[in-house]
Amino acid sequence: MGVSEAPAEEFTYFCRCDACRCSLFRGDNWYHKPGTNYDLCARDFAKLPEAERQIYVNIASSSDLGIQQNEYILESRQYLARCDSCRKAVSLGEDWYHKQAEGNHDLCAHHFGDLPETTKKDYVKVYASKVLGDRKLQYVLEEDIDITERDLVMVVLDVEGTLMPEAWLELQKKTGIEGLKRTTAHEPDYDKLMRYRINLLREHNIKISDMIEVVKDLKPLPGAKEFLDWLKPLVPRILLLTDTFEEYAMPMFEQLGYPSVFCNSLVVDSDGFICDHILRLKDQKRKAVESFQRLNFRVIAVGDSFNDVSMLTAAERGILIYPSEKVRKAHPEFPVAKDHNDLRAKIGRILSANKQILPKRLADPPPLSSTAGSRTMWLLVCNVAGFLAPEPWLAVQESTRIPELRVTTAQEPDYTKLMALRSSALRTNGVKLQQIVDIMDGLQLLPGATQFLEWLKPIVPRTFMITDGPEEYALPIFDQLEHPMVFCNFFEADDEGFLKRLITRLRSQKLKTVQELQRLNFRIIAVGNSFNDIDMIHAAEKGVLYRPSEAVKKEHPEIPVVTTYDELKGYITEAVERMEPNSKKQKTS
Repeated sequence: MGVSEAPAEEFTYFCRCDACRCSLFRGDNWYHKPGTNYDLCARDFAKLPEAERQIYVNIASSSDLGIQQNEYILESRQYLARCDSCRKAVSLGEDWYHKQAEGNHDLCAHHFGDLPETTKKDYVKVYASKVLGDRKLQYVLEEDIDITERDLVMVVLDVEGTLMPEAWLELQKKTGIEGLKRTTAHEPDYDKLMRYRINLLREHNIKISDMIEVVKDLKPLPGAKEFLDWLKPLVPRILLLTDTFEEYAMPMFEQLGYPSVFCNSLVVDSDGFICDHILRLKDQKRKAVESFQRLNFRVIAVGDSFNDVSMLTAAERGILIYPSEKVRKAHPEFPVAKDHNDLRAKIGRILSANKQILPKRLADPPPLSSTAGSRTMWLLVCNVAGFLAPEPWLAVQESTRIPELRVTTAQEPDYTKLMALRSSALRTNGVKLQQIVDIMDGLQLLPGATQFLEWLKPIVPRTFMITDGPEEYALPIFDQLEHPMVFCNFFEADDEGFLKRLITRLRSQKLKTVQELQRLNFRIIAVGNSFNDIDMIHAAEKGVLYRPSEAVKKEHPEIPVVTTYDELKGYITEAVERMEPNSKKQKTS
């Protein structure tokens, strides 16, 4: 009789290095200071004086964490209940108490605290799914997302009043028009506010050129640029969500280092007057937060005004900075940062807690058809390996001379099978994970990549770069690109330090990213080169293969092919000009 295979663990153990914030899983790259939540990767551990190193324990197995094991559990499935008293959603952690009896009886920490002491003994804190026993399957949150690494953070920020001065207030200072002092801090209905502003500008003979002259001289608020420079290496996913308009606001975005920006657009008549505004999406800030939560990110949102409240509420963490007294009094539930140094401290505490940020329950995705007829702004989504940077596994192959590593997604479409082949070949040849990381850390951008992205900014000023490779490859590359939006996966080592597996953050992440961006009313140009890029290319409004393998070209002759950055520039220019929406063409008076 054969021996049945033991069921796979439904959780692993995880934290981040307190020095560099890289992911730490069991293996020779995790060093823990017992009795604390202080942890280091091997590289930062080696920097400590010898005496300090004696205190640390290498976490080769879960037992090395001792009584702190429960503090580092990372579940592979998401579990959710609702408090029987207030119906608040509760997830694994400090806020969920479960009654150990028949039926599903659960309380949040607040209502558990209200129980008599004699009743509290019937409940147990649900720090991990195993506490739920035979009933845990009844609490699985069914969603089409692979929850193996959910503690990946994105920071979204408002722009005017948060990072930059209010453009309309600066115009008011220059023109003396009293009515321009009205902002979203006074009028929460942005559509109504803009109609008021447009009428006021025409009445005083103010044109779009006057607005641009004011904006181009604006400087970031004190400490804002330094805050973004501090944040980028800690959270390499930064998105600006603003209700301002790209026709005059591009100089502001340049001042901030050109992070990814979602904004609105204006209609300008033939005389240069603003005659209408196009809100790309109603309540776009909240909907953007919800889209990225569906893409498996936990969101920290920062804003200053009433039109930021919906996104602060939707996010896992919301912070106000420089709010008016009216906003502060109306929303005392949000912490307030008095300046950007204080904002650093508040976000730093969230990131350094070494505790998972519990996800909010996901909002239902609207059908793609809801925006199919109204998408206006262009956005480029691209693969990284083979397009902007070298294929990492070919670099590892060149260094190690292991022939099996020549196979990439350009030849093998089954990514699970491909990673199993790589893991086996590396172990057979005695190559451990740290050696792979060191090789990937030294890779440089492909010639012409930086120049292409500089050319792209004024044509398609929004780019999302995605790799199915690990963060050990992605982060150094994205640092060179100075691009604050990293979508990637994660390596995990086994007890001996060999590559155990690649933890996939989100199944079909490239396709799902395109779809969520389309729900946010963007037209997508997708650029890829491998089998694992095909779905996103098919889903996009325009898709192209960049220097694909013969196998990919042969199997997908329906997709156009380019072989140089110059050819790609021509393809993008033609696509944008051919599909330019009529709604943004200038109207005649």
